[in-house]
Amino acid sequence: MQFLSWIRTTGFCATLLVASASAIVSPAKAEDAAALATTADALWASSFKDTTGTPQKFDAMKGRIAIVYFWATWCEPCQKEAPQLRDLFEKYRDKGVDVLGIAMDNADKVKDFAAKNKLTFQIVYGGREAMQLSKDLGNSLGGIPFLVVIGRDGKIIERITGETKDGRIEGIIAPLLAD
Repeated sequence: MQFLSWIRTTGFCATLLVASASAIVSPAKAEDAAALATTADALWASSFKDTTGTPQKFDAMKGRIAIVYFWATWCEPCQKEAPQLRDLFEKYRDKGVDVLGIAMDNADKVKDFAAKNKLTFQIVYGGREAMQLSKDLGNSLGGIPFLVVIGRDGKIIERITGETKDGRIEGIIAPLLAD
């Protein structure tokens, strides 16, 4: 119980992975993942379903500042941050900022959460493929929430695992808005 309390207070929702050979990363694979994680190419090549079940691609975000947020409805820090990301999106979308929420959850729960919290940014969901994409973008811990900021040039600017302090994302994107 103390461990669960620690997870809640630190703002880090660990995702439990079934032990398998693919979950073990050798040093060579870690280097490969780091190389992939410098750009958003893995994101541009991905497709996930939105809450209506329609597959969505993300290459329309190319040339814009993208905030990609891996989350789940059961994750307490995610529950707090999603509305904050909505407000950030509303404030900056006309300045070339997109927010993409990739939920690692069931479609119905995601749809209900998005409606209840009036989330206006694009939301999709996925299982193992979503977790793999988060790893391809640099989520070496495999935890959520996990946030990636991508510049207009498609390069990854910042990665944040765990709860994000208020104002930190705005501080990261502020210099990018001038580009």
